[in-house]
Order: sequence, then C-alpha cells, then structure tokens
Amino acid sequence: MNLKNCLLSGVFCCFISVFYAQQTTVFTQPNATYNRAMELYDKEKYSAAQEQFSLLLKSNSDDKSEIVVNASYYHALCGLNLFNNDAEALLIEFTLKYPDSPKVKLAFFHLGNYYFRKKKYDDALIWFSKIDAYDLSMDELAEYYFKKGYCNFQLENYEQASTAFFEIKDTDNAYTSPARYYYAHIAYLQKKYESALQTFLTLKNDEKFAAIVPYYITQIYYLQEKYDDVISYAPALLDSAIPNRSAEISRLIGDSYYRTNKYKKAIPYLLRYNKEKPVEANRADYYQLGYAYFKSDSCEKAITWFKKSISKADSISQIAHYHLAECYFKQGEKKYAQNSFREASLIDFDKQIQEDALFSFAKISYELSYHPFNDAIRAFEKFINTYPNSTKLNDAYEFLLTVYFTTKNYKAALESLENIKKLDYPLQEAYQKVAYYRGVDLFNSQNYSEAIVHFNKSDKYPVSNKIKLENMYWRAEANYRLTNYTIAVGEYKKFIYEPNAIASTTYNDAHYNLGYAYFELKEYSNANGWFRKFIQNAPSENTKIKNDAFNRIGDCFLISKEYKSAIEFYDKAAMLGVYQYDYSLYQSAIVNGVMGNYADKISLLNTLINQKKQSYLLDDAIYELAKTQQDRNQFDKALVNYEKLLSEHSNSPYISKALVKKGLIHYNQKEDSKALIAFKRVVADYPSTSEATEALSTIKKIYIEKGDLATYETYLSSVGNVDESQMILDKDYYEVAENNYMNGNCQQATTDFTKYLEKYPTGTYRINAFFYRAVCELKSGFKNEALIGFNEVLKASKNNFTENALLNSGKLNTELGNIQEALNNYSQLEYLADVQENVFLAQVEQMRLNFKLNNFENTIKYCQLIINKDVSSNVLTSEAHLIYAKTALKQDDFNLALKEFTTISSTNNKFGVEAKYNVAYIFYLRGEYNQCESEVFSLVKNFSSYDYWIGKALLLLADNYIAKEDIFQAKITLKNIKDNSKHADLVATATEKLTIIENQEVEKEVNKEKEMELKLYDNVKLDDLFYEEEKIRD
Repeated sequence: MNLKNCLLSGVFCCFISVFYAQQTTVFTQPNATYNRAMELYDKEKYSAAQEQFSLLLKSNSDDKSEIVVNASYYHALCGLNLFNNDAEALLIEFTLKYPDSPKVKLAFFHLGNYYFRKKKYDDALIWFSKIDAYDLSMDELAEYYFKKGYCNFQLENYEQASTAFFEIKDTDNAYTSPARYYYAHIAYLQKKYESALQTFLTLKNDEKFAAIVPYYITQIYYLQEKYDDVISYAPALLDSAIPNRSAEISRLIGDSYYRTNKYKKAIPYLLRYNKEKPVEANRADYYQLGYAYFKSDSCEKAITWFKKSISKADSISQIAHYHLAECYFKQGEKKYAQNSFREASLIDFDKQIQEDALFSFAKISYELSYHPFNDAIRAFEKFINTYPNSTKLNDAYEFLLTVYFTTKNYKAALESLENIKKLDYPLQEAYQKVAYYRGVDLFNSQNYSEAIVHFNKSDKYPVSNKIKLENMYWRAEANYRLTNYTIAVGEYKKFIYEPNAIASTTYNDAHYNLGYAYFELKEYSNANGWFRKFIQNAPSENTKIKNDAFNRIGDCFLISKEYKSAIEFYDKAAMLGVYQYDYSLYQSAIVNGVMGNYADKISLLNTLINQKKQSYLLDDAIYELAKTQQDRNQFDKALVNYEKLLSEHSNSPYISKALVKKGLIHYNQKEDSKALIAFKRVVADYPSTSEATEALSTIKKIYIEKGDLATYETYLSSVGNVDESQMILDKDYYEVAENNYMNGNCQQATTDFTKYLEKYPTGTYRINAFFYRAVCELKSGFKNEALIGFNEVLKASKNNFTENALLNSGKLNTELGNIQEALNNYSQLEYLADVQENVFLAQVEQMRLNFKLNNFENTIKYCQLIINKDVSSNVLTSEAHLIYAKTALKQDDFNLALKEFTTISSTNNKFGVEAKYNVAYIFYLRGEYNQCESEVFSLVKNFSSYDYWIGKALLLLADNYIAKEDIFQAKITLKNIKDNSKHADLVATATEKLTIIENQEVEKEVNKEKEMELKLYDNVKLDDLFYEEEKIRD
C-alpha cells in the first residue's frame, strides 16, 4: 500500500512534541531584570520575558558581557516562540554577532526547528547541517535526528532520511516509535519488504501506531506473495477498518484467495472491495470478479463483470472477450459467443488466445449458419493463412470444405475459393457447385450476363456431370432472356443431346424453350417441331405451358400457311382452356376465315363474344365478326355489330375502320346521308389517318354523284381546305421516311420524319411520323425528345400507336422522375390497352407509382388486384405484398403490415428480404425486442447473399440492444458493421451510432469521477492534522 506523504505527516504530527531546551542560568552578579526575564521565560511567558530582555539590552552598553550575550540569545528565542516576524533575523544576527558563543550551536538548532515548523525543509536542513551532534543533549539529539530524517523524507531523500531514523529507532526516546515507523515506511517504499516487516512488527502493539501498522503488514505479506499469511492475518482487520482501508484490505484478501485458486472464497471480498472503494474500480478488478464467478460455474454473474471489464483493445479486453464467449457458449447463447470470440480474435496481445478465439469463432459461425458477413468462410480462410502450423489446421480445412458445400452466400464462397492457389479434388467439387449456385442466384436476380459467366466458371471443374448439365440448361435460359436466341438454340440442343439429360427435371422444358428460341428467330418450322416434341413428352395433366405450346404450334402452322393443322392445334388449345382461351378461339376463327369456313369463323367469334368472362379480344372479335358478315353480304348483322363496337368500345383502335366499313354499307345501300355521317366522323375524329383519306375520297364521290360540288367545297373549307393533290405528295414524302425506318436506318429516318412534319404539320401520316421518329430518338438515347414525340401521338384520338406511345411515355416519365405524368400514362394505358399484358403492366406500374406519391387508397387497390390475379410471376406477387405492407406501415397499421410482410418474409428474393427486415422492425417499434432479435438472426441466416439488408438488419439489432439496455452487444454489433460492411452508408451510420455510445460512456465516467472527488475531499482540512497554528502564546 503506497500511503500518501500527507498521511505520514499526520502520523508524525500526532506524536511529536516541540522540545526546546530551557536553560536557566543563574548569574552570580546581581541583576534583577535578567533574573526576572528568565523566570518569565521559564514560565513560557515569552512576550513579557522578551520585554524584560529588551529593557536589559537597552540599559547595558557592554556588548561583550556574558549577561548581554545571553539576553540577546533569549530575546531572539522569545521572538521565535512568539512567531514574530523579526525572530529569524534576530537569531541569525546573534549567530553572526557572537560566533564564539556556546549558544550559537543551539541557535542553529532553533533556527532549524523554526524552518521545520514553516515546512521549509531545505532551509531547515541547512541549519541542521551546521550542528555538531556532540553539542546536543540526548533529548535534543533524538529530536535533531528525527527532524533531520523527516526533512529528508519530505524532500524524498530517502537514503539520508533512513540513515537519520536508523540513528534513533532502537534507542529509548520520545521519537523512537515515529522513527521506527518512518524507517519501516521507507524500507517499504524501497521494496525492502523483510526489513520493513520486521520493523513494523515492533510497532504492532504500539499505542500510537497499532491502528495503522497492520495494514502495512498485510500489504507486505501480499507483496511477498505470502497469500496464506494474508488470508489468516487480514480478515480480523475488516471490522475496525475505515471504509477506504477496508476496501483495500478486502481486495488483498480476495486477491490472495484468487491467486491460490480459491475463487468462490475470493468473491465476497472482491465484491466488498468493488462496493467500498472510494473511486471507481478499474477494469482489471471487474475482470478478476468475472473470472472468479466463471471458475465458480456462475456464468450469468461472470458475464456481467466481464462486460464491464471490456473497453479499449488491450490484453484485458481480449481475455475478457474470450471467457465471455465461453460463458455464452455454456449458456447456449451461441450467437453472443460468436461475437465475443470474434472480438477476442481481433485483439493482438496474447497470440494463443487470438488463435483459439479465431478458430472458435469460425467453428461457431459454421454451426450456427449465422454469419452476417460470410464469417465462417472468412474466418477459416484467415485461420489457415495466419496459422499454417497450427494443430487445428486440418480441422479448419475440413470445416471450410463443409461450409463451401452448405453455404447460401455463394458469392463470398466463390471469392474465397478463387483466393486458393491450388484446388485439390474436394475443393474443385466445391468450386463447381458454388459457381453454379452463384449463377442461379444471379439468374434469379435477372442479371443474366453475369449468370452466364458463373455457369462457365462452374464448367472449369466438371466434377459432377449433373451440375455440368444444369449449367448447359441455365446458360441457354440466360441467353434466351438476353435475346441471344442463336446462342440459346445451341445451348439448348447441347443440353438435350447429352446422354443423361433425359433424367433432368428440366429436360422437357428445354424442348419448349428451344421451340420459343426458334420462334423468335422466325424459324417457324424448327419451332413447330420442338413445340410438338414438348407436347409428346409433356405430362398428362393440363398446364398453362402445355396450353401455350398448342397455341404456338398453331401460330407456326398459320405462318407456314398450313391452315388445317393450325386450326387443329388452336382448337386443342381452346379445348384445354387453361390459358389464353380467347386467343385460341380468335386465332381459330381467323384461320377458318382464311380457309373459307365462314360459318365456323362466325360461330367461334360469337362464342368468344358471348362468353361470360370479359375478353381483352372482345373488340377485335366484334370488328372481325362484323367485317365477315359484311363480306358475306349480311349487312344488317354487320351494321348491328359495327354499332355495338362503336357504342361499347369507343376507345378501340378499330373505331375509324368500323366507321369507314359502316359508311360503305350505307353508301352501297344508297343511304348517302347515313354514309356521310359515318365518313365525316372519321375525317373529324381521325384526321391524320389513312381511314380519313379513304372517307374523304368517298365523301367526294357521293357529292359528285349528287351533282353537288358546291356543298363538297364548303365541307372541304370547314375541315381545313384539304388539297387532294397535296395528299398524294404527303403520302410520297411519308413513305420515303417510313422505308428508311423499316430498313433500320434510324438516323436518316429521323431526318426524313422531321422534314415530313415540317412540310405537312397536319399531314395524313403525322401520327405515324411522330411515333416512328420518337422510337428512333429513344434508341439513340434522346429521352426528352422521344417523350415529346410520344406525347404528340397521345394528343390524337386513339389510334394504332396509342397503346405503345402510352407504354413508352410511362416508362420515360418514370425514368426522368416525372412520377405524376407517368402515373397518368399508365392509368390511360390500363383503360385503353388491347394487349392484355400491357393492361397488367399498367396496373403494376400504377401500384408502384401510387406508393411513391403516397396515394395510399389507390396503392392498396392495385396491390390487392395483383395479389388476387392468377399471376405467373411470384416475384410480382411478392412485390405487391411488400408494397401493400409498406403502405399499411406508413399508415401505422402495424397488424396489417405485419401480416403482409410475414406472407412473403420467407420468399428468397429482394422483396422477401426487405419484408423480413420490416417484420423485425415492427417488432422493434412495438417493443417486442426478443422477437425483433429472433427475426434479425433469421434474416441473416436465410438471406445471406443480401449483404445490404443484412447490414440494415444489424443496425436495427444494435438499436434493439440499446432499447434492452444491452450496450455491450450493441457496441459489438455496430463494430461488426463498421469493420465488415462494404456499404458506405451503413458504415457511416454504424460509426455515428458507435461514437454516440462511446461519448455517452465517457461522459458517465467523467461524472463518476466528479462525484468521487466530492466524496473524498469534502470537509477535510489537512493542515489542521499536521501543524500547530502560529499564534501568540502568553
């Protein structure tokens, strides 16, 4: 125990007495004044005595007389005892004036005492050094050695001090006890423990020192590692000890038990020390308690103390993390154990602990299948590279190989495998499998180019023929999605012709997809053959894909003009009726018409029109039926259906055509007024169309036949004074531009369409020109210009380009951030589209855009619509559930949000992982922290390839720990993100949160220190303990 010098001064001052030699000299000569002064001096009436000495000195002019010399001496001593300001000067003056006086040596002694009282130890030693010890009495000699020793002690001249104390420590004098005490204390400071101990033992029964000496003895036993002596000697001191000392004694006893492996017995004393210590215990103390509990099989309590001992990255934190991990492991909390082993492995102090911790961290990561940042692979990889001579090396390789085969984080696994310079057979097998699964992951994420790269990587080590086959199939699929149809054909064939391919579950799918690849290449004969092979091998149950294959076979026969066969397969598709029933009926009707089977055509079209389910081909069927009836001279029926189309499908692209057809029927029936109404409506509502040109021509013909050209001229004037000759040039100009467009010469076509529109701003083909020019501008990357062109198309009445213009405008407005305009485009598209796929696409986009604009009601409407549809894409259904849930969350409807998020939270795609995160987030918001933690762990385990969402989830987990007041785990989690995440925004957030926590901890420590300072020093006046007040004594 290093006792403070102030304490030592106090001990000393409690026992020293001021010894001043009081010699009364009786002079033979009669001098009443001198004798009276000495009597007063002997009675310590220094003020009165000094006054008498002063009178004597003034009345006696003989400076050399003995009485004057003595009077000068005692006059100065009186001032010294009265603490007069001039006392020092008077005494020094005496030594200078009477250097041969025997009292000069005593004057030196008194001057030394004077400076001693003033705590001017350097000055005191100067005067003490002038003294000859032989001039002093025994009592003065004891005082001299003690004060000389004490001055040196205060000046930290311990050797000189020890020598002085040694002179009197074994003699019987007033200073024996304090001299022994200081002598022993100096020996203690100089680590001469046996000497100190033997001297302190002589004081154990000393009345003055018995209270403090046992603490020294305890300390010395401890420092001499005599722990059994500490244990037997020290406990008796605790009952009478003041709090500060009892805390320290408790520590020594506890530590002695600890060092003799009696951990359970150590705990009460260590706890008392931590409770009573006047200042905050340090981290080593916390660790010691934690370890004592750990060795006593009290892991729960050990965890609390280990956590408190962890701070900066040092040896204490390393070993505390390691034992903390062991505790968590014993309690079955492997995830927490994983964190602590990881932290221990990152601290570079004890190499063996670091090695063991890294291996344990890797092993637990493997066992948990919970590794947010691909921990198991990276840890085993690091272990192998860092400890190539470890006894655990073979185990590490075996575990790593197993992880490669079982991991779901194929990207990280592949990176790890590619870091290994030479792969043996088991690692080659792992590489092939991991690369394949990484390719599938990329394929499912629609990153087809990278997927192909990884299927090719997988083929680098063709260990498994089954995986090699799968690579062929999925490489073909990826090329197909990339519209690399020729390459896809080759890959599909390579797969199909492999001997073992027939056993693959994708074997027949390859026939179907190969048929589509040929279909896209317009090689319809080959497509037909592969679709029919698919049908031959297809299972007996009716499926959408089988239904679709029948239709495609029908299409192939139709294109090759094998009409009878086309009808056969369209009819088979219609009879199956699982998918695209409307299309099958309609196509069969069209082909029957081509073959002249008009009755069958009309029957099929009526079946399509009259079915209960509203068909997206309804307006097509009505128009085709009316046209067929017109061709069959069934004019009344045709008119009824044209009227049906006009009244019930006013937005159909067939309206202008139907009006022209209707007008022609009326014209042929000599109903000119009705014909003119139809034709004039075409010219008015569809001015820039070929139908308008045809209608205008027939209008002219009617007026000529009537002989009423004046009325015709008036009509032409009302519609813009159309120049018929210009209409012919209009067409010529347009066809030049169109030919360039159709031949793929977009650059020239754009120039030609621009010239056409400048020359004929209201031309017949202006809508065509705007649309085709916009398509070319879009291909060239001029998005704003293209958008202007598509918008021009949309200003006109519905036409053949309206649907595609809405489709392109919606896409462009979305890309350019014009969200409301995009929403308007898709809203119109849903209403006006004839292609069913475009209707659905419009609904999907409205769901997304309404959500962005916080139009909650419409968002929910379209989410429910898509969820309830028979959608072939699970991805879209997942997205709809996710947006529905996020909308509910924005409206604080936690129950509905949780229900919808949970629905897709196990779906392994980007929507599933976001849903899983939000499930955890809702539990956090609701204060259900254990459920939140469980969901985060589940996300990390099941969505290991989504590293961004893993980082987000771990940030949430840190907040969750903070809410649970588990700051320790929060810090470890944030540090994990900071050290391992590759996403700058997540690292920045984690760093910010970690800094806030650390600043709060520092602030708490500062506040604790301030509180402790107040408790320690309030109401303590140290000077009162050591020195008498300087006051006049009379």
